[in-house]
Amino acid sequence: MSLFVKKAIERETLSINRYPDGGAYYLRKELSKFLAVDEDEIIFGNGSNEVLDMIARAFLKEGDEVLIFQYSFIVYKIVSLIQGATIKEVPVEKDFSRNLNKLLENISSKTKIIFIDNPCNPTGVANLKDEFDNFIINLPEDILLVIDEAYFEYAKLHGVPNGINYVKPINPKVPKKNVIITRTFSKAYGLSGLRIGYGIADKEIIKILEKVRQPFNTNHLAQIGAIQALKDQKFVEYSVSQNEIGKEYLYEELEKLNIHFIPSFANFVMFKSPVNNLYAELLKKGIAIRPAFGVDGYYRVSVGTMEENKKFINALRKII
Repeated sequence: MSLFVKKAIERETLSINRYPDGGAYYLRKELSKFLAVDEDEIIFGNGSNEVLDMIARAFLKEGDEVLIFQYSFIVYKIVSLIQGATIKEVPVEKDFSRNLNKLLENISSKTKIIFIDNPCNPTGVANLKDEFDNFIINLPEDILLVIDEAYFEYAKLHGVPNGINYVKPINPKVPKKNVIITRTFSKAYGLSGLRIGYGIADKEIIKILEKVRQPFNTNHLAQIGAIQALKDQKFVEYSVSQNEIGKEYLYEELEKLNIHFIPSFANFVMFKSPVNNLYAELLKKGIAIRPAFGVDGYYRVSVGTMEENKKFINALRKII
C-alpha cells in the first residue's frame, strides 16, 4: 500500500461515524480525469466483483445464455447462475491460450453476455490487441461484452489492449459495441482489504447498472484510499516493476526444479504440482497458495516480495 494512502486513511478514521458519499463524488471526479472518461461513464462497486454482480442482475434473466472460456474467473458463473442464466464454456487450447473466434462460433440466439477475463484468473494468459480488435469488429450488436481487467496495470506492459478504447473507440476500423470494462484497486494499488472497484461503459449502460446498485455500496475509507492511490502513480509503477522482477525469479527457479508453469500476464504464476497434497504441505511451512480452480493438478502462487518468493521456492524444493 502507498504511504500516502495509509496516511490519508489514518486521517479519515475520525469520520467513520458518518455515512459514506453514496455517489462517490470526489473519487468519480478523480477517476474520470485519470482515465479520460466522462463521470457518467463510471460505476463503483464493493470490489469489481460487485460490479460483475450488478451486470448480471441488470442484464440477465432466466433462460439467457452466458459465454465464458474454460477456466475463467469463477465469479462469472456464480453471478450468472443466480439470475437463472445458463453457462456455455468454450474450451481453451492445450497450452491454455484462448481463441476469441471460438467465442464467436458459439454465439446462439440466447446469448446475452460474454465475460472475458484479460488476463485470465487463474491461468494468467491474455489476448492481445489485434485479436481483440478483430473480435469486436465481428461481435453482434446485441451481445454485451464484459472485459474483466483486474490485472490491467501488469498486463499493459505486454501488449494487452486498454479495454476503455472499446468503450470509447479510437480506431475508426473498430466500431463501438456494447462493452463494459471492470477494474479494481485490489491488485497493483494494494487496496484489496478496502474492497473498491469500478466499471466503465457507455452512459446508457451505466444508467441501467445504477438501478441495481445498492446505496452506500462503497465505504468512506475505500473512497479516500482510492483517491490517494490514483494520485500516487509512482507507487503503482514500483509495484508493477517489482512484480516483473519477482515473476522472472519464479520462472527461473521453477525451471530449475523442472516444474511446468504458464507464463503470466498478471501478478501470479500457475504451475503444475509435482507432488500430491502440495497445498497442505506448504501450509505446514506457513505458505498459502491457491489451487487453480477447475485446472486439475495446477496451483496458483502470487508474486510476493523477494523474501516471500525465496521462502516459497525453498519450501517447494524441500517438499519435492
